[in-house]
Order: sequence, then C-alpha cells, then structure tokens
Amino acid sequence: MVRRFLKITLVCLTLLAVLSTSAFAVTIGGGTVTGSKVRLRSSPDTSSAENIIREMDENTFLLIEEELPGWYKVACDGVEGYVSASFVQFAETLSGPYAYAGAATAGTCINLRADANTASAVVKNLPVSGTSLTITGVSGNWLQVRDVLGASGYIRSDLVKYDGAQAPAPGAQTIGAQIAETAKTYVGYRYVYGGASPATGFDCSGFVNYIYGLYGYKLNRVANDIYYGDGAFVDWNSLQPGDVLCFGWSGYCGHVGIYIGSGQFVHACSSTTGVIITDLSSGYYSARFLTAKRIAA
Repeated sequence: MVRRFLKITLVCLTLLAVLSTSAFAVTIGGGTVTGSKVRLRSSPDTSSAENIIREMDENTFLLIEEELPGWYKVACDGVEGYVSASFVQFAETLSGPYAYAGAATAGTCINLRADANTASAVVKNLPVSGTSLTITGVSGNWLQVRDVLGASGYIRSDLVKYDGAQAPAPGAQTIGAQIAETAKTYVGYRYVYGGASPATGFDCSGFVNYIYGLYGYKLNRVANDIYYGDGAFVDWNSLQPGDVLCFGWSGYCGHVGIYIGSGQFVHACSSTTGVIITDLSSGYYSARFLTAKRIAA
C-alpha cells in the first residue's frame, strides 16, 4: 500500500512539473537579418518551398531561441520559425530601433526590472496577466520591453507571450483593413444594450462581435473578456485598421471599438449617439485607452 501511494505521488508530482513548465520559448539573444528576402521556414530545411513562412527584409529584428547546426530557431514579429545562420547577425544583447507590440505578460505579479537580472531594481510590478508590452530589445534570456504607459525595463523571456501572423502580400488589403471598411458602413445604427445585430441595434461588444462574425471570427461576447481572451496585444503606437480598441481603468475593460486608421475608431457609443466614428485623441478615450487587440492581420 505504501509503495502504491509513493508511486501515485511521484506520478502526480511529475505531471505537476510538466504542467508547470512554461509554454513560452526562452531566448538566448537577438539577431538581425543580413540579406534581402531571407526566408523564415517552419523547419530547418531548404529542400522544399512548402515550409516557407515568409520572406524578411534586411535588418529585420529576430529573437533567437536556439542555435542549431547551420540554423537559428527564431521568433520574427511573434511568428516562430527557422532561419539559415548564414543570413543572421547574432548578438547576445541587442537593442535599437525595433518595436514588436504583439506581446504580453504570461503571468501575474511580474516585476519589470531596471536591468537584465533579478538583482536589479524593480521599475514596477505588472499584476495582471496579459498586460500589453512592446519588445524593444533582448539581452540573453531577458527581453527589453515597454508597457502601454511608457515604463521601460527587462522581463525574463519565459514570462512573456507573443503572437503574430504572416505578413500580407505587397499591395493586398489585409483582413483587418477590410473589417475596418465594413465597420464604417454601420455608422448611424442605433445603440441597444445587449444588442448584437442590425435588426436589434448594437452595444459596444455586440457591434464588434457582429462585424468580426461577418469574417468568420468568434469573439468573447463581453468587452472585458475580449480584452483578456482574444487576439494579440498591440500598443498605441502600432495600431492598424481592424484592431479592437479596449478602454477602461485599473485593468478592467468596459468599452470596445474598431480602429479604422487616421487616429479614428468606430463604435456603438451610447443610446444618444448610436454607432459613430470618434477621434482616439479625444480626452475621454485617450485617458481610458488600455490596449488594442489584433484579431486579424
């Protein structure tokens, strides 16, 4: 009986250890692409064109996750893949004119530190999982980041999650841009609390759900759940048409809209206005901007 108990306990502890392991890759440094149209591949193999994810321009910033014979495993704008080492300039520490905004904290109560080590001063504590971050550099297994309020520092790379999508073909209108154009056609529809269709009227999250549903996306129904559960985090300086804008306070999102470009967004505002277009720079909304979520590239 004792042996059986010990065996079960060992199995449970092993399973717990597996489940506790971070799902996010640890960096070993950074790199820049040294050629033009360098291919990011889904496997370290040049024998097939089917594993090509995208082509990268010279000086594209890479997060290096692993060194293999003749290859680097990397993340480029949140997309993981493999690049031939002959086209990468590696550096353990790298910062500069880089900014990848589709990142967020992958846990609660994470310390943003002044330097890339646990002995350095804490710049601030980020209490909420999913706090939006912009990656601006890398130092070994630490990422240099900036939050939406402008605080800069370092976070261990295993405590950051990031998402991305393959870049669209040149000249092609992105799905996000199409969504933005569609959203503008509903200006003037009435606001109804709980509404989620042209027939009933819209509330803010009902409007966002309806527009995205036209393109096959299913989002969380409530604004705060969209904020925490859908898409990739994007900050103020990296907005693209189609991004879902989240407004609120103290980590709570109470209103959402769809960014349409040129500093404007469309949203189901109130029973007085219905669906309208508003300047993001207006005092009320700029003060309450939390982040944006990129659902479609």
